[in-house]
Amino acid sequence: MTIALGMFSIFMIVGATFYTTKWVLQQDLVSETAIQKWQMELAQQKEELEKAKKESEDKVQALSSRLASMQAHILRLDATGSRLAEEAGISDEFGFGAAPAMGGPSEEEDTDKASYQDVVSSLDSIQSSIEAKEQQLFALESLLLDKNISAEQKITGRPVNTGWLSSPYGYRSDPFTGKRAWHAGIDFSALAGSDVVATAAGVVTTVERKAGYGIFVEVSHGDGYTTRYGHNKTVVVKKGDLVKKGQVIAKVGSTGRSTGPHVHYEVTRNGKRVNPWRYLKES
Repeated sequence: MTIALGMFSIFMIVGATFYTTKWVLQQDLVSETAIQKWQMELAQQKEELEKAKKESEDKVQALSSRLASMQAHILRLDATGSRLAEEAGISDEFGFGAAPAMGGPSEEEDTDKASYQDVVSSLDSIQSSIEAKEQQLFALESLLLDKNISAEQKITGRPVNTGWLSSPYGYRSDPFTGKRAWHAGIDFSALAGSDVVATAAGVVTTVERKAGYGIFVEVSHGDGYTTRYGHNKTVVVKKGDLVKKGQVIAKVGSTGRSTGPHVHYEVTRNGKRVNPWRYLKES
């Protein structure tokens, strides 16, 4: 009897719940509010998802931009390093175009997955290292360039590619009077029209017809040094031109006080003429 009464009570409760729920749904007293709430929650979650997605895309874009910038710096360093290594004659020892060799045993069991902040910190460290190495390498490039410029500015060699020394520096018999006279340069006999070349890099300071010298060229090399070239047939540079060591600046002639085609060559230091012979011996 008790069991039957209990079963009846359960059926009554279930039935009441069923009909009450049905009535509530039919009356639409709660469902619309609940649905609206769910819709609002879904919209908010969607908005938060879009926001998280946008932040992730922004972070990836920022990392991509940093990587692109670092790659550009590395390419520049590689180009500079390759050029310096080639100029220094050590290009075989430094393969700037190849990836650096590296290796080691795997430690996967002790390896943690890198977080976004770990990657950013690593990039910061690498970028700082690249910038420091870039400054060092460009400083080295400047020093090497200065060294090369100094070598170019050093006066060495002869002012002609072909020809022979026809009159030394110092006292000699004047070719016109036969008397003992001072000769402040060196003469090089050569074929008329052959090349006259600069014996060092510098700036052309004078191009003129000068008494005794004929058509005359003077080049300044810095530190008070100049070289002078006289008796030219023609000049192929003009005042203010930058010339390289070995560059053709004139053609051999016999203008001025001259007995035949040759170059009168002088070296001056701080305005005083010095013996060019020592500079010929350094070639």
